[in-house]
Amino acid sequence: MLVALTEKQQLFHLTSKLSEQELQQLKQRRQFYCPQCKEELLLKAGQIKIPHFAHYKKSKCDSLFSERESTTHLLGKQQLFQHFTKLKLQPMLEPYLPLLRQRPDIFISKMDRQYAIEFQCSPISQDLFRQRTKGYLKANITPIWLLHTPEKFQASGMMKISINHFNAQFIQQYNNQYFLLTYDVKSKNFYYLSNLIHINKMQYFAFVKILPLHQQRFPFLIPDKIPKEIFRQFLISFREYRDQYLRPRILLSKKGVNDRFLRALYELQLTTTNLPIFLGIPVMNTNAFDSFCLEWQVQLFYFMKCHSLTPKTMNQKAISYFFEWSGMEQTSERNAAVVQYLKILRELNIGQVHESMSLNKLFEALYDECVAIE
Repeated sequence: MLVALTEKQQLFHLTSKLSEQELQQLKQRRQFYCPQCKEELLLKAGQIKIPHFAHYKKSKCDSLFSERESTTHLLGKQQLFQHFTKLKLQPMLEPYLPLLRQRPDIFISKMDRQYAIEFQCSPISQDLFRQRTKGYLKANITPIWLLHTPEKFQASGMMKISINHFNAQFIQQYNNQYFLLTYDVKSKNFYYLSNLIHINKMQYFAFVKILPLHQQRFPFLIPDKIPKEIFRQFLISFREYRDQYLRPRILLSKKGVNDRFLRALYELQLTTTNLPIFLGIPVMNTNAFDSFCLEWQVQLFYFMKCHSLTPKTMNQKAISYFFEWSGMEQTSERNAAVVQYLKILRELNIGQVHESMSLNKLFEALYDECVAIE
């Protein structure tokens, strides 16, 4: 805890500006109390952890005020609070919201809107994440989950990264772009992992950009639209991954004719050398599938061949039947991925799987769809 009540019932914030001597004087001369339960608090100001307030043992308030905070979490809240104060946003540090029984790290009111900022430094279950998010939204409070930057993300430029299920919870969407916003307390930098393009399982391509804390505004900046030359590198890397994925996928399969993907390749007369460039391309929500996008896109063309359909004649009823026919569960995210893929095929005037087209034409279509930011 970084906030406590004084004897005069005034809020007191622990800041990094307090010297060691001032902290020791506070410990000796002042008493502090919990803003919620009003119990007396202990001011801890040691050499290892940054100064913070804590309840005495056996407090009944422990379940509501988490006090097992890491140094990173405490420091991050301090830095963000001080930055928002400089921006004259009048932020509230660790306010308790009784109706929600929740305590965001920082609370901001701006332009008739309320924001709850959660600086997440430790794992949180999906159920708790959704529960807290739902609570904020129900109270017309916009939740902003800010992830502490993992060391593996501390780079810049285009890179292939692995985003586990915990980190994936914090992926945000703006128009047609997915991005992950993180903050590192040591460097005082925000790391934007933008233009996230799902590859397979937990792997993504991303463009990482660093923004120093003093340049950040509120609401937080949205990542810029990446230029075409960088997206071209994305697409080249994606195609290289597709080719690397296909060869062992064919050679190592043990299902034979029962392998739906290999059966589709065989029936479509596709090999590693004649695979069309519009098969295995990134589209929105493809991360909803359990396998690489090449697999369901090949099966979709096989389905259309079996049922005398084309991308232009595929409607929602046919899409639903495709999921049933292929044995894949139909979800709203998967359905959206198929719809967008068909949309791209229509724009490219692709009618059947053996048509040819230029890589530049495909690039322009994917750039408009995957990097659409206003």
